[in-house]
Amino acid sequence: MIRNYLINKDKKSGEIVYLEYNKEGYKVKPKVKEKEAIEVNKIVFVSPSLTEKLLKKKINGKISKLLLELNTTYDDEADSGEARFRNKYLEAEKLLFMIMNTYQKYLGKSYINLTIKKMQIILDGYKAKLYQLNRKKQNDILMQLYNGMNYEENTKKGKGR
Repeated sequence: MIRNYLINKDKKSGEIVYLEYNKEGYKVKPKVKEKEAIEVNKIVFVSPSLTEKLLKKKINGKISKLLLELNTTYDDEADSGEARFRNKYLEAEKLLFMIMNTYQKYLGKSYINLTIKKMQIILDGYKAKLYQLNRKKQNDILMQLYNGMNYEENTKKGKGR
């Protein structure tokens, strides 16, 4: 197996200024930057098995977080719950599109199909939660209107002279 790499270092500072390779793979841009560490702008995983393991771990972690949030209920769901569930619904949709468009070439067809089915179930769950919250909000508004009308009728009754 022939591996072609070209690394150029700056003569004064010793930093790597140019790196060339001819490998295709899963590209990652690291976010963590610590003091006194090597600065890395891009990592390319060329091993298919390693790429598959990393992506499966990443996807399963995100699915677990979405499911935990979906199954967690709070008492104050009326106001903040709708926005929270709407944001999580958008996050789930974004993950579904990432799986279908970006990760599909790195993962097996059976895993992709299973994950897409899981994501559809999660999206349906979030839709149901949003529907329940909207329905509850509408019922509360109707009850307030009904109670307000009853209060006005009761205050108008009395001796009319």
